[in-house]
Amino acid sequence: MSEGLTDTQKREYAENGFTILRGLLSPAECDGVVTHMMDLHSGKKRIAEYATPPADKWDRTFNQHVWDPLASALLLRPSLREPLMDCMGEEPEAVQTMYFWKGSEQRRHQDQYYLPGCMSAWMTMGDVGPENGTIWVQPGSHKGQLIRQGDLKDADGKTLPAFGPHYDEAVDKLFAANKLPEVPVEAKKGDVVLFHGVLIHRGGPIGRPGSFRHVLANHYIPKSFTGWPHEGWERISFDGSKRTGN
Repeated sequence: MSEGLTDTQKREYAENGFTILRGLLSPAECDGVVTHMMDLHSGKKRIAEYATPPADKWDRTFNQHVWDPLASALLLRPSLREPLMDCMGEEPEAVQTMYFWKGSEQRRHQDQYYLPGCMSAWMTMGDVGPENGTIWVQPGSHKGQLIRQGDLKDADGKTLPAFGPHYDEAVDKLFAANKLPEVPVEAKKGDVVLFHGVLIHRGGPIGRPGSFRHVLANHYIPKSFTGWPHEGWERISFDGSKRTGN
């Protein structure tokens, strides 16, 4: 049965923009996911929609739940529903998955820039910390500005493309203006970190080169959200029902 956030977790999420659900997945479940993903990467296991990458390529997957029943089951894990409802204040709908074998070292960003209205449930399949490239967050930054694509303009006031170094620079400028510290997220195998979609965060440096950081990042939006721009993407409820658009 799904249980909601504790009062402490609710305060952490409200004040910091993230909180951690400890031990939501069992060690055996985590080991099974890691084995599954390593077998997919090596070609030992094949799913028709997944193209086995070169051995030295460890890029994240996108929307793996569309073609992988295991990722779909994790995305809609019943024990996530109540905590997500406590964060959103209403029923969640699942919209995206990304699987990371290793740390991304991605620049600072806000998830709602890419996925309006979203929040994240970051499921750790092993211990995560600075050694294997955990994410760094700016607690409290979710209370401030969300940079939107229309905010990016050149010196003449012309709107810039949605993606490019100008976005990275804009987030770094906002990060500095917030005047808030940045901290690494440290989680144990089986923990789930809930992140607000406006929280500024980045993929941290990998302290032990070559180390793995097995994480499934799930994204959800409120059921009532009407600003969803990805019209072809399925919005999936925890009862299994699906719809597209707004």
